[in-house]
Amino acid sequence: KIRNSNGPMLVGCGRELGMQVRDLGIGRDDIDQLRQAIEKGLSADVLIISGGVSAGTRDFVPRVLADLGVRAVFHKVKVKPGKPLWFGVAPNAKQTKVFGLPGNPVSSFVCFQAFVRPALLQLAGKIRDPEMQLPTALLRDRFEGIGKRTVYHPARLHRVADVPEIECVAWHGSGDLRALSEANALAIFPAGDTPCEAGQTVTYLPLH
Repeated sequence: KIRNSNGPMLVGCGRELGMQVRDLGIGRDDIDQLRQAIEKGLSADVLIISGGVSAGTRDFVPRVLADLGVRAVFHKVKVKPGKPLWFGVAPNAKQTKVFGLPGNPVSSFVCFQAFVRPALLQLAGKIRDPEMQLPTALLRDRFEGIGKRTVYHPARLHRVADVPEIECVAWHGSGDLRALSEANALAIFPAGDTPCEAGQTVTYLPLH
């Protein structure tokens, strides 16, 4: 039994930013049912879908969006977790922006924070540049698990004598919501084969 944690999580993330959020409920892995739900969502300025965007045989969301004329801008990003992220624009008067987030909860959360949140703030006129420079902190412990994708790792930000330090929390993958409950930031490690050493400066996303 997989509980719907993503719905309440994403509703909370949107409302925390002061957005008006409407929850369309659970979209089943059924093309007709998904079409009806997505058509309702396309009346909004921004539609956020969680799940159904990867490579599974019942991941129907990209197909339904294409059938409804939503133009895909990109599908898949070199981010861990969150590779299946989908983004497109609907051909309606509002030019509805559509984000298809991965279904795993940490992946969904990371994609919201890294991609959706800055987009919403820019659309609402609260920031001008969604790519503004991120804050940095000193890494407390050596970090090795990077690879070919940029890693957004749940982390804990500390201040020691006014110097920001960041500590990666124990995390067991994109289904591990417990790690997020202990985090107040996402440490960002660029793709590559070289480990990040303790004391190295890393960027991070603060979680408010």
